[in-house]
Amino acid sequence: MPAQKKSIPVRIIVTVIYVIGIAVSVYYAVKCFLPPASEPNPDAMIPFTENESAFIKMAFGFPFMLASCLSVIWAYGLKKTEHSRRNILFALIPAVIDGIPFVVVAGVILIMLAEGFLEALGILP
Repeated sequence: MPAQKKSIPVRIIVTVIYVIGIAVSVYYAVKCFLPPASEPNPDAMIPFTENESAFIKMAFGFPFMLASCLSVIWAYGLKKTEHSRRNILFALIPAVIDGIPFVVVAGVILIMLAEGFLEALGILP
């Protein structure tokens, strides 16, 4: 069965947003692994290195990248193609790359909240 593609302007807009999202994800992913060019500001409330801030930016960009990937799947009708599983997997790779920092940051935040709650109850010193 042929795929039900959307109109050409919709596909162009979705593709442009998707490509911009991929470029931003690749930029921050590379920045995570490169050594920092400068030291963190010691006067900052929370001094982050460039690597840490890139990791956090990737985490905050995850919902937008996931929406972009899902819109590509919708606009190109990838669910109804001959190799739908492969095509959907390839379309979701940028969201998976951004999802890893999202899970890590969300886990750290939840652990900090649980620790504060247990300290308030007097369970933890």
